[in-house]
Amino acid sequence: MRVLHVVESLGGGVLTSVLSMVDATSDLEHHLAIWHRREHADTGDQRRAFTTVHDLPGQPHRAARQLRDLVATLAPDLVHAHSSYAGVLARSSDLGTSVAYSPHCFAFERTDLGAVARAALREVERSLVRRTDVLVACSPHEGGLAAELGFRRVVTVPNRALHPPKGRARRSEPFRVVAVGRVAEQKDWRHLIEVKREADRRAAADLTPLRWEWLGSGDAEGEQALRAAGVEVSGWLPRAEVMARLGSAQAYVHTAAWEGAPVSILEAAAVGLPIVARVLPTLASDDVPGLETTVEGLAERLHDLREPLAWTRAHRRSLSFSAEHSASLQRYRLTTAYRYVPSSTSRGAEIPRAEMDHRMVPDALVR
Repeated sequence: MRVLHVVESLGGGVLTSVLSMVDATSDLEHHLAIWHRREHADTGDQRRAFTTVHDLPGQPHRAARQLRDLVATLAPDLVHAHSSYAGVLARSSDLGTSVAYSPHCFAFERTDLGAVARAALREVERSLVRRTDVLVACSPHEGGLAAELGFRRVVTVPNRALHPPKGRARRSEPFRVVAVGRVAEQKDWRHLIEVKREADRRAAADLTPLRWEWLGSGDAEGEQALRAAGVEVSGWLPRAEVMARLGSAQAYVHTAAWEGAPVSILEAAAVGLPIVARVLPTLASDDVPGLETTVEGLAERLHDLREPLAWTRAHRRSLSFSAEHSASLQRYRLTTAYRYVPSSTSRGAEIPRAEMDHRMVPDALVR
C-alpha cells in the first residue's frame, strides 16, 4: 500500500507522530508532501524515513494544484493529511483518491480564539466530513469530538515515543524540571512561569531551589520572559539531545492551554520521568498521570516529588503509562484505519494484518 502524508511543517510534535506511524508500518510505502506554512527546523534527518519527499509552495492555490499533480504522478492508495491546515488543503483539492485526516487537536479547541472564530472553525470541519474517508484521532477525546461532528469512520491511533531511551531518569539533586516544545501561546509559557513562582515559594523555606529548563524555542517575548523568570531556554535541539536532557531531569512539566496527544509527554514517560501536567480533556481521556487543575496543584505535586518515595512511585507510573503506548498497538490501530479506504478508489493493495497487542481493546472504532 502506498501512502502520501501531507504536513505543514517538518518539525515539532506532529512530524514526530507521523514518523512513529511510518516506523510502525514500515512494510507500507510512505511518501511525504510538506506545505511550508511556517518556520521549522529541517535538518534533513526526518526526510530519510520516506520513499520520496516533496515540497509544496506556500500559496494555497498553487499548493493545491501541485498536490493534485503529485497525486496523479504517485497514484497513492491514500493521502493522509496531518493537522488542520493540511487537512483543509488535502480535502478541498479534489485529489481523486481516498483521504485520511489526523487533526492532532482540532483548531476549534484553541483557547486563544473567541467564540465566533471557534464556531466558524467547527463549521469548516463539519463541512469537510463528506470529503474524509477516515478520521484518525490521537486520543479518545478527539475521537469523541469527531463522532459529534458527524465523521462516519473514526479510529483512535495513540501516539508513542519514537526513539527508545538509552537510560532512565534518576532522582537526584539539584532537582531539575524540564518543559518541551515551541515557546508559543499553545504551550502557555505564562502558566509555567506562574507554576515556577508558586513552586519556588514552597521550596524557599526548607528546600534547595528547583532548576528549570525549557527545551525548545519560539516567540521572542516568551523566551525573554522565561529567562527573566529564571527558566533556561535551550533553543531547538536534535531529538537525541532532547531525550538525553529528559533522562537527566527529575520532573517533566506540561502547561499547554490546548493539545492533541503531545509526544513530549510520552517521551518523558519513556525515560520514567515523573509528569506534572495541567488538566486538559485530551490528556484526561488518555489517562495521563500527574494531572492537576490549578497552579497551586501543579506546584504542590512538584513539591511532593522532592520526597524519594513519592518520586519512585511517579517514576514507575510513567514507565507503565509509556508501556501502554506500544508500537504494536499503534500499528494495529493504524492498519485498522487504513482498511477503511474505499475499495472503489484503492488500487487494491492488501494491507498487512497486524498482530494484536495484549493490551488493546477488540474494537478500535469510536462510535
